[in-house]
Amino acid sequence: MIEILTRNPLSRFVARFLRAAGELVDRAKKVTDKGGVALRVIMGGFLLGLGLLFAGTVLDYRDAAAKVGEGISDEGLGGLPSLVPILFQGLGMLLSMVAFLVSLWVRGDHSPERRRGLIVITLAIAAVAGLAAWLPTDVSATLSAIRGKAPAGETPSIVAYLGMLFLISILILSVPVAALLYFRLDLMDRYVVHNFLSPFFFCLLSFMAIWILASLTDKGETLATLSFSQVLTFYVVQVPFMILFVIPIATLLSGLFSMSKMSKSNEFISMIGAGRSVPRILAPLFIAGAYVSLIGLAFKYQWAPASVGYTEAIIQTAKREQWVKEHGGNLRDEIWAERGWMHMNDVDRRSWFVGRVPLKLDDEMADVIVSQIDEGGQPRRLWIARRAKWVWDANPPKWILTNVRVYEYDKNHIPRIETHPRLEILDWSETPWKVLSSSQNPEHLGIPGLTMYLNANRDRDARSLASFRTNWWYIFAEPLACFAMILVAAPLGIVYSRRGVMGGVTGAICLFAMMYVMRGTFLAMGHSDRMSPFVAAWLTNVLISAIGLVLLWFRAQNRELPKLKTLLRMPFQRFTRRGTTVSAAPTQPAAF
Repeated sequence: MIEILTRNPLSRFVARFLRAAGELVDRAKKVTDKGGVALRVIMGGFLLGLGLLFAGTVLDYRDAAAKVGEGISDEGLGGLPSLVPILFQGLGMLLSMVAFLVSLWVRGDHSPERRRGLIVITLAIAAVAGLAAWLPTDVSATLSAIRGKAPAGETPSIVAYLGMLFLISILILSVPVAALLYFRLDLMDRYVVHNFLSPFFFCLLSFMAIWILASLTDKGETLATLSFSQVLTFYVVQVPFMILFVIPIATLLSGLFSMSKMSKSNEFISMIGAGRSVPRILAPLFIAGAYVSLIGLAFKYQWAPASVGYTEAIIQTAKREQWVKEHGGNLRDEIWAERGWMHMNDVDRRSWFVGRVPLKLDDEMADVIVSQIDEGGQPRRLWIARRAKWVWDANPPKWILTNVRVYEYDKNHIPRIETHPRLEILDWSETPWKVLSSSQNPEHLGIPGLTMYLNANRDRDARSLASFRTNWWYIFAEPLACFAMILVAAPLGIVYSRRGVMGGVTGAICLFAMMYVMRGTFLAMGHSDRMSPFVAAWLTNVLISAIGLVLLWFRAQNRELPKLKTLLRMPFQRFTRRGTTVSAAPTQPAAF
């Protein structure tokens, strides 16, 4: 039997693969400069990512130039794309290559000062490369919003958009600054941060892997109808939302693990004996929690809500493709945000029905029906178009309908039908924003989108805007839950006596579950206008942070945390004492 297996080519290939993997593992164990190897791997992956991005931009520009040369593209639709993305993404790729080359100089035999300096220089060059590849491209793509001429006809919020640029720029540039500050910490602070970061990254990657496995199990049949590139896009787009979803529990468990480990080995007691107070020992942990909250805020500001809407649209498209394969028919390879939306223009007496709503409002609509009625409410004209596109940069702006049938009604309401492959309309006052803005889900909008919607609908009643206002405040409140989790985890993980850490772990899990219950309840009350949007978004963080501060006060006073059983008995004990005091009071003699 063994001889048969060894003769099998597949078995020999598996054996060689396992042997090669074992050799790589043995070599990895012999590597002493693991930090330098990790830095080079990260810089290599960063260079590869920017290279692929640059190549994709060049190919898109080539395809657009070919369409213009063949006369397929319309000059009103923008003509050739801007060269700004190609230039600055190419610059970012070159800078990332320089960062990778600098990372090759980081070796274990260097002095600590030189090694740390090279690491900071590498991260700084990589941060500038990422900023150069992203910022000019984003500004170029949304230059119309800065000028006040948004492609969908909306009135953009310049402050919200510039806030997004500032926040993401600060996050990118903070990486080398954080590394520099870490290297300048003293030994104790660096040890506390290291004990927190190691389990944090492990928990983060583990929970993301569990998320992906659960998603594959739940949506496996639907995702099987998509190509590999579509499935890969489905999960890559979800990365901001996945990170934002798992970092609170990862922060909580990492804080518990790091503090319990230091308490178990008496390292925490030794730091106190060295003259440091409990808040001073935990200060690096609180700063790390604030930095994690900054990362979550950068994701929540725009990327995470948009990724949720995009992934849901991918799932709906995949389900429709599966239905088409089972029942027959044709389906174009497109992703739509919603299907079937009505809009009424009472001023101009026009009604719109959009069969397929695009993810971006400035993209083409599909299956559009526009009805024009007269003063008596009778139909005057009807347009049924396969596609509808609003050209915002034309002078004046215009609608372009493709594959359209026009029904012209006479006085007897008898239609005269005309067919046009392409029809331009200049006298419609509607824009995509006016037609489709109310179809947007507030949970799929970031701060720019929510701000634009609230500014454009100020005259609506408070109940209809409650969901949008609550989500606006919740975008800022949700990431700061990480800092609240640190306030809870740090004191619960510290153990002075022989009592084990299971009590702290149990308390942390209960507080985490309570946080999610309170958050869901308060948000539901905010969405239904039963609670102020600001209070509904922030009340959970305030309550959890208050509990964390109380627990921290107990630890700072070198006191054991009260047990849950003791806390539950306290009201009954007070009631019993009051009853005993009243019954034991001496009675006054009656006066005769």
